[in-house]
Formats: sequence, C-alpha cells, structure tokens
Amino acid sequence: MSRTNIGPETPTLVERLVMLLHLPYAVGCLLIVVLAFLVSLTQTSLASLWLPSGLLAAIVGGMFELYLLYTPRYMRRKVRTTELSIMELLPEGEQQFHKLFGRISATRPQLLLFVSFALIFAFSAPNPLEITAAGVVFLIIICLGTASLLWAYFSILWGIHKLGAVPLNLRPYYTDPLLGLRPVGSLALSLAAVFLGAVSLALLSSITYPGTGLIGYVALGGLVLLGLSFFFLPLMRLHRRMLLQKRLERGKIGEKLAGIFQERSDGARPFQTRRDVQTGYDGTENFNHRTMAF
Repeated sequence: MSRTNIGPETPTLVERLVMLLHLPYAVGCLLIVVLAFLVSLTQTSLASLWLPSGLLAAIVGGMFELYLLYTPRYMRRKVRTTELSIMELLPEGEQQFHKLFGRISATRPQLLLFVSFALIFAFSAPNPLEITAAGVVFLIIICLGTASLLWAYFSILWGIHKLGAVPLNLRPYYTDPLLGLRPVGSLALSLAAVFLGAVSLALLSSITYPGTGLIGYVALGGLVLLGLSFFFLPLMRLHRRMLLQKRLERGKIGEKLAGIFQERSDGARPFQTRRDVQTGYDGTENFNHRTMAF
C-alpha cells in the first residue's frame, strides 16, 4: 500500500478482515468469535467444555478475541476524534497531522508483527506440529488482532513523541492552563487504558489455558515494559515543553501586574492619574477598566 493510501481514515489490517463480512463492525467481530468457538467444538468434547476450567477458558478466550478484533478500530477512531483539536496546534494543519499519525494503518509493519507473533505462539506450544484447526483459527485471530493493536498503539504514541518537537501554536496560559494540550493527554490516557486492558486479558487467558509455555509469558512481560515506556516518554517531552511555556507566560503576567500595581512617582495611589490627584478622585473606576482590559 502506498503512502497516499494510509492514514487515520484507512482501516487497519484486522479491520479489513472483519469488514469482508459486510456487516456492522461489532456484529462482524462477534460472528468471527462465535465461528471460532464452533470450530473449537469440533476438536474438543462437550464434557470437557462444561468443566469449570474448560468453561472459564472458553469465556476468557472469547472475550480476548473480541477485544483484539474491536480495539484497533477504537484506537484509530479515537485519533480521528482528536484530529481537529490537534490540527489547531500544528503550523501546517492537516498535512502535518497526517505526517505524525498517518502510519497507523500501514500494512507492512502489521504483517511483520503478525508473522512474528504467529511464530512465537506456535513454537511456545508443547507440540507445534500437532496444532489443530481450532488452534490455527485461534492463532490467526489472536496474532492479527495483537499486531494491529500494538502497531496502532506504538504508532500513535510515536506521533505524540514527534509532536513534542514541532513548533506548536499553544494557547495562552491565562486562557487554558494546559495550553491546548488536553486532547493529546486524553488520547494518550485512552491508549494506555486499551493497552492495559489487552495485557490483563492476555494474562488471564494464559493462566486459564494450560498450554501456555515460558516463551509466551516472557513475550507478554516484554510487551508490558515496552508499552509502559512508550507511554511515558512522549508525554514527558510534551510536559517539559508545557512547563517551559508556563514559566514564560507567568513571567510576562508578573511583569504586567508589577506595572499595574506600582505606585506612580508623583505620590498618586495605584490606578490614579495626575488629573485624579488634582480632583481628589481615588481611581477606583480606572482600576476596574484596567483590570477588565488585562
């Protein structure tokens, strides 16, 4: 796919798979999970399914599959909802926004992640050569969903990281204490919540599924550390920039206030003019007008 065909408006790889069903997206995700469950029934007996451990593993596995199929779409659409707010901060507007966040739907990185995760999960199984049809379907859903989710997560946070190096049109401190960066922080927090939700379900699924090997737990731990570091680093860059801008704004406000409250050298009260001194006016109305103007 060429660079002109990618961007926050373009569906991710797992979205394109679900959209092949030509159904509402949530319904398509649910249908894929149900079909995967029906395929698994051909490989296992109903008696084992109704055991507490088997039933719990089926429920958690289905929730995890549904989560991975849906959340890449949520993350991509979350970027689109903040597009106008972020574009107001960028000198080049929409063109610069697409440079920062346009790679979210790139196909090649998602395919590479998909193949990598499929190999990791396959070889972490006790007998990789004996993977059943149900196992293949499970691997495709889990690996493709994970690839799209992680690529969306890291590409968006990388865009936020690069945003900190751009000369932004920040709002004045006295009109917005966050200088117009609130949508960026909200976007980052939403991504972190989605990522932690995926990690929690992955850990729970690994515990309930007895075939998870050591490689799977090591890979999951590595992803947690990498995800948390990618969350904090971009925000620290923007936070330092926000603090610097606040100090500059406070310095300017302090200078203006010092000039307003400084007594005149002719002995007049603050906010009195020379004519007010001669007429005995205390300058209260003058104070109100100057304060409102400031």
